[in-house]
Amino acid sequence: MSAQGRGKQAELDVDDMDFPLPDAPETYDNMRMVNDASQFKTWVCLYPLYFDKARSTRRGRKVALELAVESPHARQLSQAAKKAGFNVCYEPTKSHPRDFFTPGRVRVQLFVSGRPFRQDVPDRRVLLKRVAELLDPTVPREKEPTLQDLIDSGAMPQLPGMAEAPEEEASVKPQKPQKPQKASKKKGKANKNII
Repeated sequence: MSAQGRGKQAELDVDDMDFPLPDAPETYDNMRMVNDASQFKTWVCLYPLYFDKARSTRRGRKVALELAVESPHARQLSQAAKKAGFNVCYEPTKSHPRDFFTPGRVRVQLFVSGRPFRQDVPDRRVLLKRVAELLDPTVPREKEPTLQDLIDSGAMPQLPGMAEAPEEEASVKPQKPQKPQKASKKKGKANKNII
């Protein structure tokens, strides 16, 4: 490498940057980031597991089947609890021990100084029912494409042998391979082995 090329590389050295990095955003979608979560310790936790239609009550669902939704997200729970008029803390990295592959937890302020935050929601069961009523039952999702959909869209190349056979070849039945004929066991000149 020439001396001139090395000079350009020294100018672009990322380790030698003398400007501060931007701060993380304080608010996101009408939410604010909080460093100290100790104020939320006494709030009630809601997990998506409690509202999942695919779960039985024995496996963690806490609302009636009629109120449960398919594959709920903690973000949905957060929005529903806000609609109900509660203070909410959305924790996207937390998960329920029985359902650790579904991330997200919502903390809801149900009580203030030992009294209900809202008089019409005196306990946790009524809170669960109220949030379940406000959950949107249909989550806008695209259906998962099948293998044929991927091939048709061109997202997956058609491999040799995957192409459809022309109609004239498809109508001809494949013939079975012929078995070699066994030598007869009758005595005679034709059955003698020649060495």
